[in-house]
Amino acid sequence: MKQCLALSVILAIVLPGVVYAHAKIVSTVPADGDFVTSPETFVLNFDNKVRLTGMELHTIEGVSAEERTLEGDILQLDFDPEASARSFTVAVPGLLQPGEYYLLWRCIASDSHFSTGEFFFTVISD
Repeated sequence: MKQCLALSVILAIVLPGVVYAHAKIVSTVPADGDFVTSPETFVLNFDNKVRLTGMELHTIEGVSAEERTLEGDILQLDFDPEASARSFTVAVPGLLQPGEYYLLWRCIASDSHFSTGEFFFTVISD
């Protein structure tokens, strides 16, 4: 009986942390900080199934004196906002010019928690 009680207490402590854990991004292509030729696709891999709710590609025009990123153009990327998956591959609409970029993403995990993040990369000439 004591063993069942001890197991119940342990499960009561551990399971909520597992159930309510936020989804985290595991890897991206290009990876954060990469120098690449113009990619044809972006790949986002998460540790859990998520529904991607937003993706924007931003150009970077420079850095301010306060070391804040100065954004240039914003390009909305085409993806299925109803799809749930652990991995997403999104086409890049056209050739990206050499320069610095960051991709901003937003998602909803199966536990209904929102997550957001970004990764930076630099496109170089062929």
